[in-house]
This record gives sequence, structure tokens and C-alpha cells, in this order.
Amino acid sequence: MKSLEDKNYEGVKAFLIARVSDTRQSDALPAQNLKLKEYEDRLKLNGEYFSFDETAYKEDRLKFKEIVDKIYNYPDFCIVVFDKVDRYTRDASTEAVMILKRLVREDKVELHFPSDNLIYCKNSPAADKTRLGMGMVFGEYYSSAISDNVKRRIQQKLHDGEFPGKAPIGYKNVAETDDMGKILSKNIVPDPIRKQYIEKAYELRLEGKSFRLIAKILKDDGLRANTNKQGVVSQSQMETMLKNPFYYGVMKYDGGLHPHKYEPIITKQLFDRVQAVNETRNIERDKTLTKHLYTFQGILKCATCGCSYSSYVKKGRVYMRCTKAKEGVICDQPPTSEETLLPQVTELLEKLAVSERRVTQVLDILKKGHDDIQLYYRNAIAETRDKIERLNKKMDILYDDRLDGRITKNEYDIYVIKYKKDKVDLENKLIEYTNNDKSFVVTAEYLLKLAQNASNIFNSSQPAQKNRILRTLLANCKINQKRLQLNLLQPFHGLLSCANSEIGSGDWARTSDLDVNSVPLYH
Repeated sequence: MKSLEDKNYEGVKAFLIARVSDTRQSDALPAQNLKLKEYEDRLKLNGEYFSFDETAYKEDRLKFKEIVDKIYNYPDFCIVVFDKVDRYTRDASTEAVMILKRLVREDKVELHFPSDNLIYCKNSPAADKTRLGMGMVFGEYYSSAISDNVKRRIQQKLHDGEFPGKAPIGYKNVAETDDMGKILSKNIVPDPIRKQYIEKAYELRLEGKSFRLIAKILKDDGLRANTNKQGVVSQSQMETMLKNPFYYGVMKYDGGLHPHKYEPIITKQLFDRVQAVNETRNIERDKTLTKHLYTFQGILKCATCGCSYSSYVKKGRVYMRCTKAKEGVICDQPPTSEETLLPQVTELLEKLAVSERRVTQVLDILKKGHDDIQLYYRNAIAETRDKIERLNKKMDILYDDRLDGRITKNEYDIYVIKYKKDKVDLENKLIEYTNNDKSFVVTAEYLLKLAQNASNIFNSSQPAQKNRILRTLLANCKINQKRLQLNLLQPFHGLLSCANSEIGSGDWARTSDLDVNSVPLYH
């Protein structure tokens, strides 16, 4: 260090900065402050202290930038004191660091590093400039090395199915500690208080309720965020919850999807059905469960031009007309009232009704084959689990090959992406097989009962509920000269085929249309 006796610093303004780049290093701040205090007393400086912890890669490093702005605006010569060069910066390209170096060149600032025995000023010799530059390079290298280690650790956690972050609402982070309070292991488990709200939120969304309404309902029920302040879950947070695959077994991290090892709260099927609702709402921007949702909204297309039909109110009655949105297409379809169309829907639903005797016959046939179905699912479950286990072993071997340098990073990434996709597909199949093994006949019975009462349910419902019923039953429907062309979804189309016929062992081909997993149920 240039001899301090060569220059009198008594009374000179000094900005003394104690700084760590990680909250876990906060214990080092008192030691830095002590050294800076000794340095201030030795040179008889007019010191102003700043002491804080701040992540090295935090955006703009706001605290450090605020101090540099204050130094920049100081009207007279001053010195800036850090205990060591690596406290000055671990990223030599930041704007704040470049400002300080420019102030040094303009002879407005000197940088002092007591523990490194270095002063950097306008007239510093080449050796001191080199020492500063090398210190900054090593500081940046150290920070980059830490960052690389963190990234590797995160990749390892993702590979092991562990989520490297705070658990979403409905789960909680837990830690196992020893008698001394040392953390032995960490885990994420369903939150017994909030888990029920997640299940209810998905069911409410399946009914067509908006994110805002669901947030309000659950707020009234007592749902609070899993933060320290336990604030109310907002509409945007509710939307995030209802689009988060974490709840069925897949975590999103850094733009990718990774299967996790934690207990799912919902099934993949429920998640997919809710995403279908989300997609429909995004496209059509329906305001479900309000007076503006009409019975046929978003369901009918024009038979002439293929455009959507829109609903409007005139003199207290609901009418519909073709939007005629396609240019150059002549469409002569006339407007029509809902009153004209509703009896046509009722006629179809009445035909859909299956008598108690037919329900019993269909269920008997289903139950006779149920033992074979269960055997199929048991074998499929065992085979799928075996494939998942073999895939896990392949991924472990692949990871060892990457660590040992037998394959490149690019080769590893290509294989691991493929294996993870295969694993997600297998785990989804496992969930599907497990659910079907348990609920095949129960679901079939539910659908049959629903078909029996569809007409009564429809006629007694409000427009919003009628709209949801039609979306459950119908697809690709058109209107032509005030007549509806209605197409039933499976399994209801199969029920219609057998509703008025005797069902025997030779008629199973017709009832095979009763695919109990092909359509979202109306609740």
C-alpha cells in the first residue's frame, strides 16, 4: 500500500462499506465493521458506514447501487473503503463498479482495501492496477464457481424428483433435525390445512366458475396463502394454482417439466379436464355463472358459413344469429330465438333416457366383464411400474456417464429429455390404470344415472347450468334454418344407440361405445 504518511486524510469524507453476498455470511459483517472502524480511526477519516448482505447476482444489486449513486453525487473528493477487493465486486461489469472506476480516473475518489494493503487512485502504479484487476477477476471467478455449484445441485435435485424451492399452496416444506437443531433432511408434504382447498378449487373450476369467484369462495371458507403473513389468495394466485401440474406429480422449473417424488393432491385426469376448461374460457372469454352467459353460447356454428352463433337480448327475449365473420361468404341463415331451439334439445335428451331395466342390463354386462378388466389393469400396472424402474436405472447410469466424462453435456441433455418425457408418459398411464381399476363400473353407473335424468336436469336449470350440460353432452353442433344438428359425445351417443333396444350378449358391440373415460362429467 502507498505509504499513508505521504498523504493527510484527516477529516476526509469516507464511505466505509461492509458487505456480504449471502445472508448466510451475515456473521462476517461485525468483523468487517471492526476492521473498517480501526481504519477510520487510524486515518482520522470522516466516516459514514454502510453494512448489508446482498446476493451477488441480484438484479441491479440495489443496495450497492444506491450507495454508489450517493458517492457519485458527493461534491468533493472522498475515499471509499472496502475491507478486501472481493468485497468491492464479484462482477466487474456492473454499472456501479464502472462508475467508481471512472470517478477514480477523474481523481474524485480513491478506493482503499485495508486487508489487501492496497490503495487504488488516479496515479496508482501498474502493479497496483494489476493487483486490483486480478482481485476483481478472482472475485468474479469465485462467484461464478458458487453459481455453477448451485446449478449442479439444482440439476441433481430435479434428477432425484426434488423441488428446489418453496412448496406451492397446498403443500409445505418440512425439515427433519437432530437434537442440536441441525437439519438432516428436507421434504415437501401435503399441507393438512390447505390440501382440501386445492381439491375444492379444481372441482369449482370444473363447474365453470371464474378464478375470481373461486378465490372469493375459498377466502370465505378460510383459505390463506402459505406465506409468513398468510394473506388472502388473489385471483392471479388462484389462476396459477389451477394451472400448476405440481398438484398431480410434475414440477415446473426453469421452463422445463420434471416428475417429482411427492404425494399428489389431484389426479392427472382432473388436471387435464380443468385445463380444457381454462382453454375454452381463454378462447371464448365466457363470463360463467353471470346473467350474460346464454344457453347456447360458444356451442353452435352456422351450417352455411361455419361462423359462430352469438346471443343477444331483444325485448326481454334471447335471440341468436350468425356472426357472419368470414369475408366473401354469403350467409342467408335467419336469426332465431332460444325458445325455438330449446324443445329440440329436450326431445334429444328425452330419447337419451335409459329405463331402469336397461340400466340394470348394461351394468350386468359391465360387471360380468369387470373381473377380466381388473386383471388387465393389474397386469398393466405391474408392467408400467417395471418400465418406470428400468427407466430410473437408465437415468442413473446416464448421470454417472456424464459425471465421468463418458458422454458430453449435449448428449446427456438429449437423452435425459427423452427419458424424462417417457417417464412422465408412463407415470400418467400408471395413474390412469390405477384410477380405472378402482372406478370403472362406478363411473359407468354414474353416467347411466345421469342420462336417465338429463332432460329434467336441463329443463330445471338456469342458462349457465344449461350451457355446461350441453358442453358435457354435445360437440360440433350446427344450426340450419332454425333446426339444430346435434352430435352427442361418447359415451352418450352409445347410450342413445341402445336406449330403445333389448340388450343381450350379442348386442355388446353397440354398448361398447360406452367409454366412461372419454368425456368430462357434469357435476
